[in-house]
Amino acid sequence: MEELGVELVLGGDCCVECAAKRAYNRLVLDIMEAEDAPGPEVEARLDLLLDFLKHADFGALRSSDERLAGEIDARCRLYRGSDGAPSVSIIEADGK
Repeated sequence: MEELGVELVLGGDCCVECAAKRAYNRLVLDIMEAEDAPGPEVEARLDLLLDFLKHADFGALRSSDERLAGEIDARCRLYRGSDGAPSVSIIEADGK
């Protein structure tokens, strides 16, 4: 079984925080427009994004890597680490 995660698209001056907010807003809109109640996987993704948005040190993340700062186009994966805390890893980046 694949580990639950959320893909974030960064770049064009959209940093990791901006990408997480966009993903959260998109997921909330999808839930509101759906006819059925969200399933446990959707709820887990929403919880992951909310936890990340509330507790991440975005200044430190942006300063740690230009891809996370949105200066270089990249795709990242947000997931829960072994300690249960949200973690982010870079999947792919242009020019790197």
